[in-house]
Amino acid sequence: MLYTLLMKWMIVAPEMLDKNLSLVENFLDSQDAEYVEVFLSQDGKIESLTRDIQKGMSVSHCIIIDSHKMAASSDYANMLGLLLGEKTITFIHTGGQYDKRYEKIQVEGQTYFRCFEDINNLIKYVGNNYELYKIEELQLSSLQKLLTLGIPFTSDMFAQYIAKDKTEICELFLNAGMVTTAFNGDGVPMLCIAARNECVDKVKWLLENGADINAISKDRGYTAVMDAVWRKNIEITEYLIEAGADLSIISSDGQPILVLAVGNGDYKIVELLLKNGANPDIKDSMGMSAREYANLFKKNNIDKLMEKFPQK
Repeated sequence: MLYTLLMKWMIVAPEMLDKNLSLVENFLDSQDAEYVEVFLSQDGKIESLTRDIQKGMSVSHCIIIDSHKMAASSDYANMLGLLLGEKTITFIHTGGQYDKRYEKIQVEGQTYFRCFEDINNLIKYVGNNYELYKIEELQLSSLQKLLTLGIPFTSDMFAQYIAKDKTEICELFLNAGMVTTAFNGDGVPMLCIAARNECVDKVKWLLENGADINAISKDRGYTAVMDAVWRKNIEITEYLIEAGADLSIISSDGQPILVLAVGNGDYKIVELLLKNGANPDIKDSMGMSAREYANLFKKNNIDKLMEKFPQK
């Protein structure tokens, strides 16, 4: 099962009949957001505030309406302290009495309060940035889940779970901000990791999420399609070719992809490469071509196959 995002909002208002409350409720309802509401009681205390927050409500964002009506309450000050302690992003409607003090309060160099005189401007601002808040919350929650599982957020660990074909954990890495174009500590792209470990689903998943199909590893100088040929995995080879893999890249030791395929002796992969434009006459670092190796090592079926592809 994949982990999903669940942003939680809190609305704080002086009373249930506050005229601005329905505007905020309607907005959050339009975003299918989950939210709780806290109101100022008749005796001047904010009902259930400490209980709701301290019981692990895990509020990620808060909207405060008509703060000027609650500013004199000690419970209101306590609430602000709790929100800061939880590092909750908070939008404060000041009711026409703009107070810059809130925006100057910082925790670890970051400001968590933003003030608006007009409720419509507050809603417009939140609406314009709502998708960003979802991404940020997803990154944070995914990172926390990785750390809870004892998994460091590093490209080497990402590579390990790519190799293990663990979709759930790989999704967590991606949601936490890891990029599919990352290399492991040995300089191997994630797509090559997936190809070397014959993880077909991860090859597809990486490409769907922006991996560079022609990224070259720093150890062998292979691309993912070369790794697939090396592993004699025709399914991955075919998929990468159809996805646009470059078949003209030469490895760091001077091997064209067809030389690699002939060396492995896999007829079907050689045929697949030839049919998709791989050149059998490109020389390797030894000055030999795939066609010449097939002849030299008496790979008769491959040699005969190459006769169908005359030298250009």
